[in-house]
Amino acid sequence: MNSKRLRIFVVGLVLLSILLSACAQATPQATQKVEAPPAQPEATAPPAQPEATAPPAQPEATTPPSGGEAESVLGGETIRLLFVGDPFANALQKIVADIEKQAGGKIQLEIVPYDAVHQKILLNAQNNTSAYDVVSVDIVWMGEFGSGNVLQPLDDYLAKTDINVADFPEGAWTGAQYEGKQMAIPIQPHPEILAYRKDLFEKDGIAPPETIEDVLSAAEHFNDPDNGLYGICWNGARGQALGQQMAHFYAAFGQELFDENWKPLLDSPGGLKAAQYAMELMKYSPPDILNMAWDERIRQFAQGGCAMVYEWGARFAVVEDPASSKVVGNVGYIHAPNWSEAAPVTPNGEWTLAIPSNIGDRADLAWRFVAWLTAYEQLKQLALAGNSGMPRYSIIRDPELVAMYPVFPAVDEIASKGQLQDWMRPAIPEWPVLADTLGTVYHEMLSGSLTPEEAVKKAQETMDGVMKQGGYYE
Repeated sequence: MNSKRLRIFVVGLVLLSILLSACAQATPQATQKVEAPPAQPEATAPPAQPEATAPPAQPEATTPPSGGEAESVLGGETIRLLFVGDPFANALQKIVADIEKQAGGKIQLEIVPYDAVHQKILLNAQNNTSAYDVVSVDIVWMGEFGSGNVLQPLDDYLAKTDINVADFPEGAWTGAQYEGKQMAIPIQPHPEILAYRKDLFEKDGIAPPETIEDVLSAAEHFNDPDNGLYGICWNGARGQALGQQMAHFYAAFGQELFDENWKPLLDSPGGLKAAQYAMELMKYSPPDILNMAWDERIRQFAQGGCAMVYEWGARFAVVEDPASSKVVGNVGYIHAPNWSEAAPVTPNGEWTLAIPSNIGDRADLAWRFVAWLTAYEQLKQLALAGNSGMPRYSIIRDPELVAMYPVFPAVDEIASKGQLQDWMRPAIPEWPVLADTLGTVYHEMLSGSLTPEEAVKKAQETMDGVMKQGGYYE
């Protein structure tokens, strides 16, 4: 067996074992097993952490870019979509009948949880012909999917299509690339920021929390379980939810996850501080924090159950909707707080729309729909239906949407300071294994089975074995 096949086999076994160990997670996951992930790229040095400089000048939100002629999109055919259960997909589901009429065809929409969409895309790639025309892809999977030929590059289509690339934030557009090839189109780029109860903070004369130290102080101040108020909500659920959160906590302390040779840095001083921070947050968190993931944390915050919440920007539509929120108009938005001795950095994430490489003769149909759905007109419809993602400048600067989503100008300001970055979630084939390792080991720590010192050591040893077996170093 050659080294490349051996590397695929070993990483596949590790991924499978960790996915099985995470099945106790609160969010339901698909039951399919991934037999082997796609081949991995050659081990190269991780990209250097960018300097926090202001981004290039952004275009004014004047005339929205065209979305194309509706009658030319589906032509009476059915488009088959596999989407994650995130705001853009939920919004599409709400207005799918209207979108079908506009696109001139039928939409077969399958919405599944986070881990399940990753599994289904990999399983689908093993088929001779894809069961889906368009799939939603987290940009952290680009290394895995790009190296494994799971997705079809879109450059040839883009060369023939009138898409205003400048209307997409540069980081969002390039985040959907693999080795210089455009693999997908952004549908829901957004950062994980901190929201806080502006009314409570102002009433008690407390400034918005800029640092980790501020967060802990405010969480302690507002924590009042007897009256149904907790200091802070965040992802504590086992698996990907907590793993993602811990990666962001590492970044808050200025700690990268790997060195230049892809050796893990999980047991570094910064890593230990991140683990200790999570333990401190536990003191001021709801009793169900170990089962709390993306949906649960924003729901509890919207119901007035916590004074602060870490959350992705696209999910704040729940908070600003009177039908689902008791705190409308009383929420402030701020960058992800950093340790006082580290530079401010706000984690940026992104969902994209991609076409499976084994789609066959339906590729043109899939591309027409992707290009049409990600145009301004359709994205605004999704925004009005509850998606507060930030795919285009023309969306986040649309006056009607700014009034609807106060988070838009807040994120625009964070971006203008150069604080939106994604280095804490490296798009390498091992990311799913890393996130599950962090989400499993640190869940044991939060549950009381491990000390922070034991947890960072266990996470380090696990990922060191994974990276060695992946061929990154001896």
